[in-house]
Amino acid sequence: MISFRNLMAVPLSMGVSLLLAGCVTVGLEFSKDAVEQLKPGQTTLEEVLKQFGNPVRTGLDDGKLSWTYLRYRATLGGELNGHDLIVKFDAQNKLASFSYHSTETARAIKR
Repeated sequence: MISFRNLMAVPLSMGVSLLLAGCVTVGLEFSKDAVEQLKPGQTTLEEVLKQFGNPVRTGLDDGKLSWTYLRYRATLGGELNGHDLIVKFDAQNKLASFSYHSTETARAIKR
C-alpha cells in the first residue's frame, strides 16, 4: 500500500532540488542566428520544424497556423532571461511572418 508520505516524497524532493539549483528553465534552446535565417514567403513549415524542432505551443492567429518556441530561465533572485519566437504559416505552409522577442532587448531599453 502506498502511504501519503511515499506519495509526497517525489514532488518534495523535486522542489528541494529546484531550491538547491536556484533556477528553473523552460523550453529548448535555439539561436538568434537561426531566427535570422527565416525568410517570409520562402521558408517552409518543414524547414522550421527541422531547424527548431517541435513547437512548445501551436494555434491559430488570424486564421494562420501559429507555432511558438521559447527558452526562459528564472532564478530565485527574480532574474528572468530568455527569448521566444512565434512563426505563422500561410495556406501553402510557407512562413507568412514571425516575431522574435528577447529579455536582452528589454534590458537594453530600460537602461
